[in-house]
Amino acid sequence: MDAGVLVLFQIALDLFVHQMAGFDAEKARSQFGIPSGYEPVAIIAIGYLGDPQALPTALQAQELAPRTRKPLTKFVFTGGWGQPSDLVID
Repeated sequence: MDAGVLVLFQIALDLFVHQMAGFDAEKARSQFGIPSGYEPVAIIAIGYLGDPQALPTALQAQELAPRTRKPLTKFVFTGGWGQPSDLVID
C-alpha cells in the first residue's frame, strides 16, 4: 500500500499518523525481519490522539508549543542542490 493512501485511510478512521525519519535502520531491519535488498527509510506511528494533560510537564510544554517549520525554499530544490524550486511560493 502506498504511504499516502495509508495516511488517508487512517485519517478516515479518526486515527492520527506521524511519519518519521531519523531512526535506527539496522534495529528496524532486525526487529521486523526486513530482508536484504530493502532499505527502511521511514517509520509511521499510527494511533489515537491522547490528552496532553496526561503527559509529564516538560512534554506538555513541548506538545502545546506553537509548531514551526523550515521554509520550503531551504529544502525544495530544482535543477541542483541549493537551487530553490520555482514551484515554491514564499
